[in-house]
Amino acid sequence: MKIGLLGLGTIGSGIYEHLLKRDDIEVVRILELKRHPGLEHLETSDYSEILNNPEIDTVIELIGGMEPAHTFTVQALKAGKNVVTANKLMLSHHMEELLTLAREMGVHYRYDASVGGSIPFLYNLMRYRSADDLQSLSGIVNGTTNLILDVMQREGRSFDDVLAEAQKLGYAEANPAADVDGIDAQCKLAIASAVAYQKYVRPEDIDTEGIRHIQAADIIEFRKMNRVCRLLAQSGRNPDGSISATVEPTLVSADSTEAAVHMNMNTISVVGEYCGLHTFQGQGAGKDPTAFAVELGLRDILDGISPRLNPIPQGYATVDNRQLRRSYYLRTKAHPGVPVEKLGETDFGTAYRTEPMSASDMHALAKALREKDEGLFFAGIRD
Repeated sequence: MKIGLLGLGTIGSGIYEHLLKRDDIEVVRILELKRHPGLEHLETSDYSEILNNPEIDTVIELIGGMEPAHTFTVQALKAGKNVVTANKLMLSHHMEELLTLAREMGVHYRYDASVGGSIPFLYNLMRYRSADDLQSLSGIVNGTTNLILDVMQREGRSFDDVLAEAQKLGYAEANPAADVDGIDAQCKLAIASAVAYQKYVRPEDIDTEGIRHIQAADIIEFRKMNRVCRLLAQSGRNPDGSISATVEPTLVSADSTEAAVHMNMNTISVVGEYCGLHTFQGQGAGKDPTAFAVELGLRDILDGISPRLNPIPQGYATVDNRQLRRSYYLRTKAHPGVPVEKLGETDFGTAYRTEPMSASDMHALAKALREKDEGLFFAGIRD
């Protein structure tokens, strides 16, 4: 197998180091603007040198973001090259186009590394889907936010303090918005849900709330409830054929599986009609875990794993979160405007527990209340 590698950043350098140990996969060219000593003979800033090289049969896309990743991927598929990626942002917004194009061209488009890092989740989800009627997905799919929440709750530190340390250690980006605002988890949930339910899911249809506004005062209230806060991505089938899909801070029991997931670890569960509950846990991000997942995709292509394992969803799911009901923890300086039970006073507003309400109504309520209280925080309370 001859490889064109797009990007030599953290993940790209990881996969390059992995592939150096193999004699059946060779990196022929690397698309990279920055030059690296000893790799000048492989590096190029001209993508056409990869696209038009008949020796290269597989492209690894690790430049991230929307563009030029999308354009480069489309061009590679049209040129009859396999593509392996970890790019959840681009894939979640162009999934129909890319899966359809890969099938038409008879090539592989492998995106196992886009959700769960080294956890073999998407691969097994595809296999489960071929033999079962999957009912729901739920999990911690962003290691950065889990690390922040875990350290805050175990060590009693502030959000800003833990975020700064995570950035210093390389767990969080200089601009952490994609993680702390839930966008990364939103994209991953859209991809996994499309595989599970065989309907494409638009990321923007997923009600999404991050952890940016959590305060140490909230954690004190969680402890009184014997609860732990985790950012959960969740989706499931509704009785009418639509699906629910949310990314929310969620208060889980202190003895739950998610409460025991510490630091930057991930855990993802799937429930099927026949297989029941299956849970996957491991390193969900980082240089070596993601490189490992990319390498598995390459290995499967070499082994002739059929592209048809990668299912083609039919149409788009209707996302209806009005049917998903739960109570919520709500801390705000504004008047809630809905039936609530008062929990306590904090320096950042009053803490309440709402009566059961739909996820759609809670997200709409938070949006309205933020016109008066930008620092509002809410979290679902899981029964």
